[in-house]
Amino acid sequence: MLAARILSSVAILAVLGAGTAAAAPSPAFGGHFNLVADVPLGPAANRIDYQSFDPSAHRLYISLMGAGKLLVFDTTANKPLKQLDGFSKTTGVLVVPQLHRVFSSVPGGGIGPSVAQGLGMLGLSSGHGAVVIVDTETLQEVARLPGGVFPDGIAYDPKDNRIFVSDEMGSAITVIDPGTNKVTARIAAGGEVGNVQYDQATAKLYAPIQSKNELGIFDTMGNRRTGSYPLTGCNHPHGLAIPPDTAIGYVACDENDVLVTIDLKTGKELSHLPLGHDPDVLTMDGTAKRLYVATESGNLSTFNIANPAVPISLGDSFVGKNAHSVAVDPLTHRLFLPLRDLNGKSVMRILSPH
Repeated sequence: MLAARILSSVAILAVLGAGTAAAAPSPAFGGHFNLVADVPLGPAANRIDYQSFDPSAHRLYISLMGAGKLLVFDTTANKPLKQLDGFSKTTGVLVVPQLHRVFSSVPGGGIGPSVAQGLGMLGLSSGHGAVVIVDTETLQEVARLPGGVFPDGIAYDPKDNRIFVSDEMGSAITVIDPGTNKVTARIAAGGEVGNVQYDQATAKLYAPIQSKNELGIFDTMGNRRTGSYPLTGCNHPHGLAIPPDTAIGYVACDENDVLVTIDLKTGKELSHLPLGHDPDVLTMDGTAKRLYVATESGNLSTFNIANPAVPISLGDSFVGKNAHSVAVDPLTHRLFLPLRDLNGKSVMRILSPH
């Protein structure tokens, strides 16, 4: 997964504003979803990464990783709204509507950053990565902060108003004060970091430590790692999702295709369930009580999480080649899966649950 993220950039999105290629609803994709539309995004891309949804503004922010761009997508009109340039390479993205800000991880592209990333893994470089902050009203960049070696996942602590960015190859977590647009701390993670999530129920930060097959626990007030939970039967944990007010975590293990459900208060592993091959991005539909896990293989794993501690598999559906990133609209329950290459074009595949 990491190797795929550091592929060389190619140009995409030469033309914006292409119309929606609508499809008649049909119970395709294993009978689980209907195809709403395949919306053209531009030429075929080498990789499209994380997404972040703002339901109040009906906007989806999409990391066009290889092209080093951030795409703003209108989910009401189902069309690209604007393309933001000047990022060299992008991975993680998080919109925080109450702050009117979008945060984007920018590892950097080219030979220099690639060398720095290699040295960073050995602890010999602080990296050339950055975290870019964009105003959601003007869509203008307001700040660019040091992000370490390879900034990736992003989380928000609404209680103390802080942003956390996992530095995957730098084995650390960067702490940002969005009020001052400054980096306030770097927390040693103890190993290669996957995604990162803040849990309000326990008031702690969690991140999979990929190189040690464990879930790291972090004190956000003291900016320090306080411990970890071992993840038995889990090889290379990367993705993480935490339903609000549950103290339950879902960890996706991408080398053996397992979803681990864990009690965040005790560290007890509650279940191990199979996933589609090579899982990456997890997202949840809180009102529909669904957990979706997108995979590099293009299979989407769906779970009923009406009881968060006991997820029930609803099966896998092949939704598109390399459809490893997924976002959900909590109002319409539609799923958004960017496909990097569909017949020579990159498209946004939009599905509705069947």
